Amino acid sequence: MHTLPQQKNAVKWLRILYPLWAVLGMFSLLYVPSQLIVLSDPELTASNILTDEMLFRLGIAGSLITQLFSVAAVWFLYKLFYDAYKDAVLLMAIFAFLGVPIAMLSTADQLMVLEVLDQPDQVVSLLKQSSSGTIIATIFWGLWLLPQGYMIISSPLFPRVIGWFMILAGAGYTISAFAYFLGIKGILIDVLDHLTFGEVIWMLWVLIMGARWKALN
Repeated sequence: MHTLPQQKNAVKWLRILYPLWAVLGMFSLLYVPSQLIVLSDPELTASNILTDEMLFRLGIAGSLITQLFSVAAVWFLYKLFYDAYKDAVLLMAIFAFLGVPIAMLSTADQLMVLEVLDQPDQVVSLLKQSSSGTIIATIFWGLWLLPQGYMIISSPLFPRVIGWFMILAGAGYTISAFAYFLGIKGILIDVLDHLTFGEVIWMLWVLIMGARWKALN
């Protein structure tokens, strides 16, 4: 198959990119907020950021770099699937590239936080606004997984079940975002959050197992 070398190269780079992407994403989206932000206590939040401003700035930088990694991931997935699934891979790219600028723009509110640390209520207001932007981006983080799931199911390179996990993850991200804006809480959100683990399963499979190249022979 004439595209096999570029497909193997794409998987090689995804195996490098995915762990870096995951670690940086967890650092910026989970670790930094857990250390600094307490939305119910504006004074404490402003004090935490003022005390450890560098950590806050690293979180902003990490969020931006995570989105750049998203662009890189799209490129390598394009190389991996385009020859066989042109329409699906283009749809994947469209959804991904809609989400990236929304997520990056949401960090602008975080940068503004640094200008109003003497106004704790404004700090929390900006952080909530940034979080809302991230949740909007989550809609597209889910949608771009749906064509990925279809391509994984259809490709002989990967187990079909991994593709179904990706589709469930995509549904989990997208539905949970709309549920947030509709004010829905409780067990449904917990279920949807667990569904998103399907994306992690895909990343782990690529990292550990790679692709079944013999299936192309």
